[in-house]
Amino acid sequence: MWWLLPFCSVGSFQPEGVTLARDGRTEHIIVIASDASAPEQHAAQELARFLQEVTGASFPVRSLEEAGPGPRIAVGPGAARSLVPALNLEGLGADGIVLRTAPPHLLLTGGPGAPRGTLYAVYTFLEDVVGCRWWTSKASRIPRRPTLVVPPLDVRYVPVLEYREPFYFDGFDPDWAVRNKSNGHAARLDPQRGGRIIYKGFVHTFYALVPPQPHFQEHPEWFSEINGKRTFERAQLCLTNPELLAFVIQRVKEWLRETPEATIISVSQNDWHGRCECARCKAVEEEEGSPAGPLLRFVNAIAEAIEPEFPQVAIDTLAYQYTRKPPRLTRPRPNVIVRLCSIECSFAHPLEHERNRSFREDIEGWAKICQRLYIWDYVTNFGHYIQPHPNLRVLGPNIRFFVRHGVKGIFEEGNYQSYGGEFAELRAWVLAKLLWNPEQDDQALIREFLEGYYEEAAPFLSQYIQLIHDKVEETDHYLGIGSPPTAPFLTFEVLAKAEDLFRQAERAVAGKPEVLRRVEVAHLPVRYVVIVRWPTLRLTADLTGQPWPWPETRQEAISDFERVCQENGITQLAEWGGAKVEWLRQQFGGPRRAQATPPPDCEGRPRGEWVDLQDDSFALYRRGELSDLRPDPRASDGVAAWMPGHHREWAVQMRLADPVFDLLQGEWTAYVVVRVEKKGNEGVAFAYGLYDTQSKQGISHSVAAAEIADAEYHLYKIATFVPRRSHYLWVAPAENAANIEALWVDRFFLVRERKEKTNP
Repeated sequence: MWWLLPFCSVGSFQPEGVTLARDGRTEHIIVIASDASAPEQHAAQELARFLQEVTGASFPVRSLEEAGPGPRIAVGPGAARSLVPALNLEGLGADGIVLRTAPPHLLLTGGPGAPRGTLYAVYTFLEDVVGCRWWTSKASRIPRRPTLVVPPLDVRYVPVLEYREPFYFDGFDPDWAVRNKSNGHAARLDPQRGGRIIYKGFVHTFYALVPPQPHFQEHPEWFSEINGKRTFERAQLCLTNPELLAFVIQRVKEWLRETPEATIISVSQNDWHGRCECARCKAVEEEEGSPAGPLLRFVNAIAEAIEPEFPQVAIDTLAYQYTRKPPRLTRPRPNVIVRLCSIECSFAHPLEHERNRSFREDIEGWAKICQRLYIWDYVTNFGHYIQPHPNLRVLGPNIRFFVRHGVKGIFEEGNYQSYGGEFAELRAWVLAKLLWNPEQDDQALIREFLEGYYEEAAPFLSQYIQLIHDKVEETDHYLGIGSPPTAPFLTFEVLAKAEDLFRQAERAVAGKPEVLRRVEVAHLPVRYVVIVRWPTLRLTADLTGQPWPWPETRQEAISDFERVCQENGITQLAEWGGAKVEWLRQQFGGPRRAQATPPPDCEGRPRGEWVDLQDDSFALYRRGELSDLRPDPRASDGVAAWMPGHHREWAVQMRLADPVFDLLQGEWTAYVVVRVEKKGNEGVAFAYGLYDTQSKQGISHSVAAAEIADAEYHLYKIATFVPRRSHYLWVAPAENAANIEALWVDRFFLVRERKEKTNP
């Protein structure tokens, strides 16, 4: 991949080529200035290391004083200017590069005093001229070229983005980050690797700056007024309070004195709503036409106050959720960074698409008023890291869209807690390349990674990517940051075809254990969806007569999934803390779960005439508090959903959102099987029903405590209806803790009506 960097000729200089090695021998030495910085020294050592791997020749590293005569590779500004004194290095900033041949010499440098420019010049040369690739922290491609001829070079490039962070677990590795020119806050970059852009307090810092304990008791007026009452619970700060402003200014100064290396400090809203509704804050909102108005005035005042002592520091704040719309009057100061967040967007559609019109209008507004506009973008599924997430066709267009609107920094949030995630390695690498040079062909980068990392399996993985992206476009699905495993593009047919492609891919690299391991990791997202949706996918196969391409039992599928995760250090399935790999077995495959018998009155009926919906398919609200799955020997499969009797939330739901429910033609009758642990006979024991999220209508029933004769399971009819994917079935306690200890829900099930009827 030799991509043509923007270049300018220096005077009438006409570059010529340079032969660095011939038949495994070289006359060149690498030279650095005697006062070369740590990054320049590291760049020289890296160049020597990889040139030796490529050519077989040893390239000594010498200071200018030790170099002696002969052809040189000058690394760093001092060495470069010793060969070309008039070399223009102005305006390169921290990360800009110059690559130039001056036969018999080669010059690779950044600007004087730049922390990373010379490193990036060396890695750009190794990538784009020599052909090296660093796919992941563990996988690379270093070509073998005993004869290495460098074509004429006169390249000068300054990246358009000052801040570049592909926020992936493997991307934090310091060598991967510097070699792929990532300079973000999370990368573990030490000084010799050029360091990183350092934040003090990265995001959502209101309560870190003003902890509710002890400050709420002393100053409730510093916190949000919501519905006429001051509160700190899921709230924000009162941004028009002058005493609070003075306090935060001092806190920001304290933070910066603690961390003098920081060049950005975050003063940003908490990660929820709850903004202040007091009269002063509302008046500013109305004047500015946006809740961003009070926030930006607050941040501007802090930025102005700290500037004399900390002229090198910028204040970073968010345009996030309720603050996304830019204010009408206030403009960010030059030392304020606004980080606009794309959290509500559809990531199957480019951000310029009509589906993302609201975000498009917001970025257009901020671009007109903000000198340092950053982006917080989302490139994974945070509810299901290991699930197909077909956004690869929008990565390049979106980054170019940002740049066209004057964006100076981009944070691409991926799965940051663990290895794994759908094509995490591919996304991190492609994003790093695009953040460095957004004009690259993103689809060509994807093809190159597939061919380099997956080798002979690449054609099959390419077909899988096309399959899944074509399907999400066909369904026009709004691909958010938490699309469920039942998303409409994840049909049985697509998953079965994907399974076939991955099996072909694994056979293609069966003789290469390391590459096979990579393909098995890429296969996990399809397996994850199958495990989660096992009962409904089995039902789909039964109803349609399609062959079943996965293991015979869910337990087998989970065991193989666990094996791949354990072999590859994958621990996290989603962003929430409890989503460990073990959760799959706890939820779906533990030995506690028995083989369920058919529901009542379904024994002997054809399999396509009834649907058993066990607790492993339930949606549980506030699990562990208002609901849970617990062993129950009385349940049909040994496990049931449990709810305490002290609330009335619809905490156990069976959502008919799976594509299989599109196959259920005609009328069906829904039932639920429930048992009650009661302490008395007063009041209502529980309620249950059917709800349609589309029509906002439903059917509900209640059962009196006095009707409960024992603690055994009993059958309750919910409704006869035509199933749609907008329906869900539910059960709830009646907030009657004095009489009801707990509810247990064993299963819901549907039975086809034998005669067609008109839907009431």
